[in-house]
Amino acid sequence: MNKAILTLILSLLISQISYGQEERIYYDNDWKGCTKYNANFYRICTFDDNENPVGEIRDYFITGELQSKMEKALYINRADDSKSIFVGLSIGYYKNGAKQFENIYNSKGEPTLMKSYFENGNIKNHISYKNRKYDGDYITYYESGKVYRKFNFNNGQMTSKFFIECDEFGKCQNIFYENFNSNENLNKWSLITKEKNYKSEIIANKGLLMETNSENGFRQTINIPLDLKNNFSIETIIDFKRGEINSGHGLIWGFKDWDNYNYFYISPNGYYKIGGKSEGINIETAKWTKSYKINQNKKRNQLKILRVSDKLYYSINGSLIKSDDFYSFRGNYIGFSINSGEKEVLFENLIVKQDVDNFNETANNLDNNSNWKGNGTGFFIDKNGYIATNYHVIKDANEIQIEFIRNGVKKSYPAKVIQSDKQNDISILKINSSDFKSFTKLPYNFKTNISDVGSNVFALGYPLALSLMGTEIKFTDGKISSKTGIQGDITSYQISVPIQPGNSGGPLFDFDGNLIGITSSGVNRKLDITENVNYAIKSSYLKNLVDVLDYKLLLPNDNSISNFTLTEKIKILSDYVVLIKIK
Repeated sequence: MNKAILTLILSLLISQISYGQEERIYYDNDWKGCTKYNANFYRICTFDDNENPVGEIRDYFITGELQSKMEKALYINRADDSKSIFVGLSIGYYKNGAKQFENIYNSKGEPTLMKSYFENGNIKNHISYKNRKYDGDYITYYESGKVYRKFNFNNGQMTSKFFIECDEFGKCQNIFYENFNSNENLNKWSLITKEKNYKSEIIANKGLLMETNSENGFRQTINIPLDLKNNFSIETIIDFKRGEINSGHGLIWGFKDWDNYNYFYISPNGYYKIGGKSEGINIETAKWTKSYKINQNKKRNQLKILRVSDKLYYSINGSLIKSDDFYSFRGNYIGFSINSGEKEVLFENLIVKQDVDNFNETANNLDNNSNWKGNGTGFFIDKNGYIATNYHVIKDANEIQIEFIRNGVKKSYPAKVIQSDKQNDISILKINSSDFKSFTKLPYNFKTNISDVGSNVFALGYPLALSLMGTEIKFTDGKISSKTGIQGDITSYQISVPIQPGNSGGPLFDFDGNLIGITSSGVNRKLDITENVNYAIKSSYLKNLVDVLDYKLLLPNDNSISNFTLTEKIKILSDYVVLIKIK
């Protein structure tokens, strides 16, 4: 046989062994497996001899446009794609090529971050997960790009009774929304199950059912603090089931005790009553009054109270029936009450809204720093989005986000760990988003030669960025005090540059604009009597970590700013230093 032909055959056989067999799988609009003629999408992926997917997976609209691409899969289900398991980064697209979603899955195929986008390119929602449960921020947006709602979760549970909701003009409210969609009693209502004359239970997806057989009042309330400086509203939907039609039931708020509370009652035969008690004194702002706005007998009615400035407004089924002067109340408990009589009433929901101060500030800072566990600093070491920092900055992170200024605009991207050197406290990250555009170059020089004692040096970083000092980059300077670190450690310099928590992982430059180290630590001033004793890992040890990567990084080698003034150097280099936030 011709030697060239034999070589070709062998190479093809090796290719099939190495890469497996490429396959095209067809799915309908619900991503169920189907024939080519019924398909809305098709998938191109490669399987090895054990039916394991290999390499990147790509999905297409049946008309040929790219629909999504997945970095890797653990399992592909040909009959039902909802059972497929992906890992790494997954990006979806609209037919016009605009990004539709961007999801990140861990090594088990569990989602850690999911984002979706409108066709105009603006973000639609942003959801963080841990162990398949909401964890962290869940933010939704208007198509204009402004925030609509923000929730914060911990292990699947909201961390507050309230979530934030904003209109498109930046006015925001804290919202409490109880729809009783679970039997678990997540808001901890004090249910009564064994009392002879009173009973209450949550019926999932229906409401809170209250039953009474007494002439005394019966309430079910929870603590929902209101700020009396700001406007608020309280509303519910009531479904009268059976019983006495001449007595009332409805909303109760500002409850401290039975001598201090407010109420808004309706009766099944079409009357309403508004009043309360203050220091035990009865106050009736509206005695039993007939209203044709009330759906009588066993029909649902919506009650709402709205406070605007110094007025209170009362509505039934969307129609205003009464207004009154607002007066402050004594308690923080809000909920439902049955005035008296034998009856059974279902309260379908409870919605409390409270205006918040600094509307524009709240809307613009919903992705706020309070939800992040910690921060550090990093810096670009390759134009394609590779970043160096300290290992201790990211060692406990479930989620990493980096922020930096580019062309005067703050940019924010997820990042992942590429390689770490735990012993020398160095890690290399990479921006994990297709939205990131590579730099043309990095405008500094990576110096690995040892710098002399007495050399002038400076650090750029984000000390205490999530608490005290804010997210503007900070400059500090000093000198190299020693070529060795703690107890003669040869991996580090001792420096007199002041650094604080949050500076960790930032760059240390000499006055010529050469990178010479990574700021890492300081002596604990509570334990040692020291002043300006801090340490930086030498850049040569970062170079050693770079050299073991599978991907060859193009470390910066640019001396063009060496003759610039220090102020000019700081301004230029600051754009390549990043704030690292972790969860």
